[in-house]
Amino acid sequence: MTLLITPTASSQRIELLDALRGLAIFGILMVNMPLFFKPVSAMLLGYTGSGNILELFSQLFIKFFFEGKFYVIFSMLFGYGFWLFINRTSPDGKSIIPTFRWRVFYLMLFGIAHIVFLWAGDILLWYAILGFILLLYRKVSDRGIIKWAAWLVIIPTLMIGLFTLLALLAGMDPSAKEAFEAGVKENAAGMQMLHDKAYQVYSNGSYSEIISTRITEYLTLMPGAFFFYPVVLAMFLAGVWAARKGIIKNYHDHLPFFSRLLKWGLIIGIPVSVAYAYAYTQAPMSEPGIWSLLGTAGHTVSGIMLGMAYVSAIVLLTARGSLDKFLSLIAAVGRMALTNYLLHSIICTTLFLPYGFGLFGKIEYWQGILLTIVIFSLQIPFSIFWLKHFNYGPFEWLWRSLTYRKLQPFRKS
Repeated sequence: MTLLITPTASSQRIELLDALRGLAIFGILMVNMPLFFKPVSAMLLGYTGSGNILELFSQLFIKFFFEGKFYVIFSMLFGYGFWLFINRTSPDGKSIIPTFRWRVFYLMLFGIAHIVFLWAGDILLWYAILGFILLLYRKVSDRGIIKWAAWLVIIPTLMIGLFTLLALLAGMDPSAKEAFEAGVKENAAGMQMLHDKAYQVYSNGSYSEIISTRITEYLTLMPGAFFFYPVVLAMFLAGVWAARKGIIKNYHDHLPFFSRLLKWGLIIGIPVSVAYAYAYTQAPMSEPGIWSLLGTAGHTVSGIMLGMAYVSAIVLLTARGSLDKFLSLIAAVGRMALTNYLLHSIICTTLFLPYGFGLFGKIEYWQGILLTIVIFSLQIPFSIFWLKHFNYGPFEWLWRSLTYRKLQPFRKS
């Protein structure tokens, strides 16, 4: 059977979407970088209090400007792209929904391979799972979409709030308090043991040991995804709403909206991001209490508000013609988002793990920030060069060929 539905042509792409996607790729690398030269489980241990003032400043710099902000942007763009995809038409009039299911199924396989062979901090697997769930919302009204997104956004804070309340109630009963504190200590001790083992294996272990530890880390951290991925799904839905309104495609018609979004994004996002960064220095987010509650709420609210402020600033500057050259550069990175995301893992595991240059645990946060800038700066000319000669990035080409069950034209004629 010939599949008549075909991939989006380059001429039909929205450059601003690709540019925002490229910007998100940079921010995601900035946040992920410390989890390449430290175990992924380190993010649940929180601030250790060690290191000099430069290390503390570097961590707070990432927390304030980057953490929680760019996965929000990337998730919104996923939802935007989803809506564009499922509203395409095929020459034979058949539904494109089965094609989308194949698309996210193969994205799931990419994610599993990424976890096993490269890195335990993968997002592709959960993006694919939530992509299947997103199909359930395709006929929901705009008002319903916004309501669902709002409820999903508050789930992580509600759950941490419930745990905090249970901790407070346990404190009223000596025996319950003792049992609760013992459970918290046991959980923290288990996480520390996993971290220490991962640190040792990623520093000196064999490849098979690294794979085994990586899978263990991922499976151990998976329950914590419940506190993170409802927000991802909410931003998927926000992207669907934005696509229905044509907010990015026809951004010139929505400049007042972006002006208001920038204003309120900064007014709310900046102080909340300060609170989030401060909460990080007080206690791990995995430890029930007021600081984890503040940290979870701060991560969600500052991420959404500052993330949308970043998008609005880019759109408003684009409308003024101030970013034409910049957008054309990072749009190439965004067009190869899957390839560049996976390249982060390929490059960083080669740099840090023992089968590569063995730098695991040997660099500091400020060096990680500089390395992020260097890697992304190299991805810009690489992406431009690649797309001059090929229609798609290598992983995009493979993904599309699998999705459409037909080899796509790779090299430009």
